Amino acid sequence: MLKLSNETKVGILTVLGITLLVLGFNLLKGKSLFSHNKTIYAVCNQVNGLQPANAVQVNGLVVGSVSNLEVMDKDASRILVAITITKKIDIPRNSVARISSDLLGTKTVQMELGNASEYLKSGDTIYAAVDGSMTDALKAQLSPLVKKLEGTLSNIDSVLMSVNAILDTTAKGNLQDAIRSLNTTMRNFTHTSASLNGMLDPNTGNIQKTFNNLAAVTGNLKDNNAKITGILDNAQKATDALAKGNIDKTLAQLQQTATNLNATIAKLNTTDGTAGMLLNDKKVYNNLQYSLGNLNKLLEDLRVNPKRYVHFSLFGKKDKTKPLPSDTAAAQQ
Repeated sequence: MLKLSNETKVGILTVLGITLLVLGFNLLKGKSLFSHNKTIYAVCNQVNGLQPANAVQVNGLVVGSVSNLEVMDKDASRILVAITITKKIDIPRNSVARISSDLLGTKTVQMELGNASEYLKSGDTIYAAVDGSMTDALKAQLSPLVKKLEGTLSNIDSVLMSVNAILDTTAKGNLQDAIRSLNTTMRNFTHTSASLNGMLDPNTGNIQKTFNNLAAVTGNLKDNNAKITGILDNAQKATDALAKGNIDKTLAQLQQTATNLNATIAKLNTTDGTAGMLLNDKKVYNNLQYSLGNLNKLLEDLRVNPKRYVHFSLFGKKDKTKPLPSDTAAAQQ
């Protein structure tokens, strides 16, 4: 068996160490020495914090990584980004390499594939674009709000200055009086609330007493339910009796009586019959009035001169006839 000298062993170990160092360094940079990768380049104005070994994705799939970033011609506005594609995919020439970041701030290169029929080869340049960061988006959203807030604060300041100018000593005194009135109102409201609480007290409140009385009344109604039912039954019987009675016959008789009375009154309004003649014939009325007048005179003469009609005398002397008072009164008039 061949024996190796110490110098040989040291040389072999040194070569192995250097090889492992180169492999490890390339692995840390995202390079692979045992695969045929494709490297394309992008020129950016800014990289937004992009670092070597950041992932390159197509539709969410990692297809490579960023291998290097360099400043071109000492011009910081032109940065050359080297992108190593490790997957066997075709990238159309009109594709876009867009630098973006997620919510955690991790930077990635998103490959937006185009529709060209020609594909990029190793060493070609792809068009680059940079998405705004979260800070830029927040600034874009907050800038209009900040301007509106500044304008609102300015308006509020102007209003306060105007109010301060308007509120002179008299106005301030009126405001204080209004505040005192409001305090008085609040105290009255507190007193009213206390009174309402007293009314709502379950032991001594008026409302509770009212409910108790209502409960007593409903209890009495419930206890006398049988009596109320009997009264309603009696009322029902009475209405049934009235409905079954001869009310129609009685009403017909009453109607007939009213008809006869109307006929009688109609006859009295004419000269047909004795009663009608007495009521409507003026000659009969005058004759009757004349007869009553003569009768009154006869009765008066009988009272004044009774001996004219009844003659009675023991000595045969004849009394003198006296005139009637009514005739004397009529003659004097």
